[in-house]
Amino acid sequence: PSVRLTAVAGDASSRRFYRARGSRGTAIVMIHPPPLEDLSAFVTNHRILSEIGAPVPPLIAVDERSGVVIVGDLGDRTLQRHLLGLSGRRAAAAKRDLYRQACDLIVLFQRRAPGAMRGSDFAARNALDGDRFRFELDHFHRHFVGGLRRLRPRPADERLLRRFYDDLARECTDLPRVYCHRDFQSRNLMVRRGRIHLIDFQDARMGPYTYDAASLLRDSSLDVGEDLAREMIDRLARDLGCGPEEFRRDFDRVALQRNIKDLGTFAYLATERGLVPYLGYVPRTIRSIRENLVRSRRYDPIYACLEEHILSYTG
Repeated sequence: PSVRLTAVAGDASSRRFYRARGSRGTAIVMIHPPPLEDLSAFVTNHRILSEIGAPVPPLIAVDERSGVVIVGDLGDRTLQRHLLGLSGRRAAAAKRDLYRQACDLIVLFQRRAPGAMRGSDFAARNALDGDRFRFELDHFHRHFVGGLRRLRPRPADERLLRRFYDDLARECTDLPRVYCHRDFQSRNLMVRRGRIHLIDFQDARMGPYTYDAASLLRDSSLDVGEDLAREMIDRLARDLGCGPEEFRRDFDRVALQRNIKDLGTFAYLATERGLVPYLGYVPRTIRSIRENLVRSRRYDPIYACLEEHILSYTG
């Protein structure tokens, strides 16, 4: 009776979030709707991340029958909100420090998570693979091209787009796989006392080794800045022991798939679930896709088709 619950704005999922306030402080209550596979994924990924020393909130209690999880309260300051509130001469240095921390976490995932994973864990049994990439690109085609834009590509353009999706999915699938947070972007990173903390890690799984870097540095919800992005890409290539040119090439391929997937997500949320504010992220995402495409001559044959069906969208 002494505990009070207050609704907390969550993500676009069907989970509900509450802040519990009692005599011993606060905690976050998450309610998972049926089916409860996400609950098992959350618990096993929390164990993996805790074992490797990643900054996740403490797990206080789990009720698997009702889908209720109680975790420590990291506050409401996401990296996105924190950076948008920075100003003055110290802002650039503070931003660089936070992105260095985030990149160090990517290195931590790749080096230490394999030793903490068990064969029965969600992350060990699921991957960002060809089937998943093709599903996400088809989801984009249905909800962005056909849904939001209401376009019906000509048969020749449809074949060209489908071939582009298949090639991109295959290229991403062929990259080395590592443990990935999967949605490692500024709305899922919390800033508490100057340090980065992780939330929304229940979908962590195996995936391309540049996936988390692409999520972080080609963020659809925040302008990172090209100079800082290049610095962090070079830092990751060095710390992961990769050739810088190879890492940048693989980074761009995964970032292209990720950003196209994001457009499909934003279109679906706006047209099917009425969450229109997500369309505010579309211009930044299209700009990132355009810049990625023009960096490589290999996309020249399809650029006009992509311009017509994706890049020309103005809202």
